[in-house]
Amino acid sequence: MIYSSRTLFLSSVVFLSGCSSQTNITQQAELQPSVSKTTLHMQRISTLEDKDAVTINAGQLQPGDILLSSSTGVTSLGIRLFSMTGVSHASVYLGNGEVAEAVGDGVQIISLETALTHSNSMVSLRKQKLTDLQAAKLRIFSQNNQGRKYNYKGIIIIAPYTLTRRVCDLPLFFGKGRSTCIDTLATVQIGSTPETQKTFFCSQFVIEAFNFAGSPITASDALWISPADLLHMREGDVSSFVPVQPLHYVGHLKKWNLYDAVFG
Repeated sequence: MIYSSRTLFLSSVVFLSGCSSQTNITQQAELQPSVSKTTLHMQRISTLEDKDAVTINAGQLQPGDILLSSSTGVTSLGIRLFSMTGVSHASVYLGNGEVAEAVGDGVQIISLETALTHSNSMVSLRKQKLTDLQAAKLRIFSQNNQGRKYNYKGIIIIAPYTLTRRVCDLPLFFGKGRSTCIDTLATVQIGSTPETQKTFFCSQFVIEAFNFAGSPITASDALWISPADLLHMREGDVSSFVPVQPLHYVGHLKKWNLYDAVFG
C-alpha cells in the first residue's frame, strides 16, 4: 500500500501476517499400512514462481487481473518485512491501460504506466473464468467509488488481530483447521464489514470490487484480507483465507524488489 510516513507503524502492523505453514498427512498403505507420512508445506515468501518469474507486458493483461506490488519507500519495505512477503499493495487492472486502487488519498483510477512508476515490483494474478460482464462491473464499482476516503479506521480495528492470528500458525492447526482458526479469530476480533462501509484500504477494495462483480475471490470478509493474503491465494501456495478458486499466476510486469532479492 502507499501511505504517508505518519502511518508507517499502523500499516506495518496491519500486514503482519507472518510465514505460515500447512501440514498434509498421507498414508503409505502399499509399503507400511500403519505408518503415516507427514509433509510440511510452507507459504511461499517470494512473489517468484519456483525459481523463475515469467516476464509479461501490458498487452498480456486482462481486465480483472489482480496486481500485487511493492515500492522503494520505507513504508513498503516495512510492510514486506513484517508480512514476510514481497508485496505491500493491491490493485485491479480495469483494461484499456487503467488501474483502480485505494491509497492514502482515497480510491483512484490511474494509468498502468503510473502504477508501474510507483512500483519496483509488480506481479499479476488472475481469477479465471471472469466474464466480460463481470469485468465491466469491476470498472463500474471503481468509477462509483472514485474519491472515497482511505479506511484508516479499519487499519486501527484490525491491528490487534494481526498479532493474535499467529496462534493459528501453531502445529496444532493445519489444513482446514488453520483456516477455521483464522476465520474464527477474525469474526470475534474484527467482525464483518458494516453495511454502511464507504471507505477502503487497498486489498479490501479489491475484494469488494469482485464481490460487486458477482465473482468473489473468497467467502471471507474483505476487512480481513491483506495484500499478503491475496498473494497466498495463488495456485500452489498455502492460503490463510480459502479462495473460491486459487488465483492463477500470470507473470511479472516488474520482477525486482529487495525482498524477492533476499528470499526469492
